[in-house]
Amino acid sequence: MDMLRHIPAGGGFRKIPRGEGKRFNVAGARFTWKVKNKDSGHSLSMFEMTLEPGDGVPLHSHPYAEIFYVLEGEVDFPRVSDSGNEWVPAGGGETIIVPINGLHAFYNRTFKPARLLSISNQLHQRFFDAVAEADQLAPFANMPFSDAMARIATIAKGFDMHFLPFEPPPMREG
Repeated sequence: MDMLRHIPAGGGFRKIPRGEGKRFNVAGARFTWKVKNKDSGHSLSMFEMTLEPGDGVPLHSHPYAEIFYVLEGEVDFPRVSDSGNEWVPAGGGETIIVPINGLHAFYNRTFKPARLLSISNQLHQRFFDAVAEADQLAPFANMPFSDAMARIATIAKGFDMHFLPFEPPPMREG
């Protein structure tokens, strides 16, 4: 224990209570930053996302891994493979790991709200910062969803991210 007296206290230690964090909305999606780059020594970022029934994020890929942890409800993720696609449901307490450049999407296909965490590296936040900046110049809320997604896809290309044509999946019981 004597060694602990010689190690300086970390200035970055803090607690972010439930419901707190910097909120932002993009094209109908509601996010709350829990950890931003500067909070983690620029090693990772994490946001919480609320998905109302039918809400989700279209099929895309990016050059870094992303981990999803479902907090409440159920969120469906497509598993895309050469043998076909299948929807994989993840409920509260379950984790989905998407590898580097892995095609992924996620949707709340149930009739109850869901919440999840997205954990990734600093590039993920940089992309969302660029989207938020574009939203301030011309709000996505003032345009049709397809136009908003086309604009987001253009921004994404600057981060080696790619959105693919994708129809939202049908709802399911659950």
